[in-house]
Amino acid sequence: MKVESFFSACPNKVVSEDSIVLNEKINLYGVFDGATPLIPFKDENGRNGAYLASNLFKNYFLSLYKRNLSLVEGIVAANRMLKEYMEKYKVNQEKYENLWSTCAAIIKIEEDGKISYAQLGDCMIIAEYQNGTIKALTRDTVKDISYRAKAWREEQRKQGVTIPDEEYFQESTQQLIFNRSLANKENGYTVANGKKEVINFIQHGQVNISEIKTLLLITDGLFHPNFSIEETFKKIQAIGLQVYSMELEQYEKSNNLRSDDKTGIMIKLL
Repeated sequence: MKVESFFSACPNKVVSEDSIVLNEKINLYGVFDGATPLIPFKDENGRNGAYLASNLFKNYFLSLYKRNLSLVEGIVAANRMLKEYMEKYKVNQEKYENLWSTCAAIIKIEEDGKISYAQLGDCMIIAEYQNGTIKALTRDTVKDISYRAKAWREEQRKQGVTIPDEEYFQESTQQLIFNRSLANKENGYTVANGKKEVINFIQHGQVNISEIKTLLLITDGLFHPNFSIEETFKKIQAIGLQVYSMELEQYEKSNNLRSDDKTGIMIKLL
């Protein structure tokens, strides 16, 4: 097995809100993407909720040394720790916009010849099969969330629920606050945010190791605006995570596009 990884904060951040775990003891690998907070909380070390959430997940999965724990059980356990951590800092968890949260993409190579995977949000896992097929094992649930949120509001208004008109939600902060309220709900998006509902929305499964040639785990900072997820895989496979990340960052800068933290792991099964 050959493992290549890359981890980089975007140019306008001091520290990355992504995190990465390479737990070679139990062949567990993952990337996590903390959601930038909508409230200005900082802990005693100046770290925000996005950093704290993604790194709590990283540290939890890095500390595992037993193979028998499933990835779903791991996410639920880390999510419970996240809730307790927010309680320690007296975060009002009734308001979704206050919650510290992180997306996740994790794989574990099992001893029975299977590869387990689990995912939340817009972190993605893409596989190249032995026959050359490239296929995403996960679905990006953050994609088009604002469109789905608008449709949900329209439906609620039809049912007589009082919701501000759409002009109110054209203000980006209000739009983001509303989107966060759809975390781990039908037609919303998935994320670890300390709420127990996360268990119902974890995408997970297994593939046979004998069928897989390469696996790629990435945060959304490595998505290319002009490429499909499969094309992104091919580009990263051709030039490597670091060169791809540098080229993408240069493209974003040249085109005045928003840049994000960039984290990825490519695993080649030899």
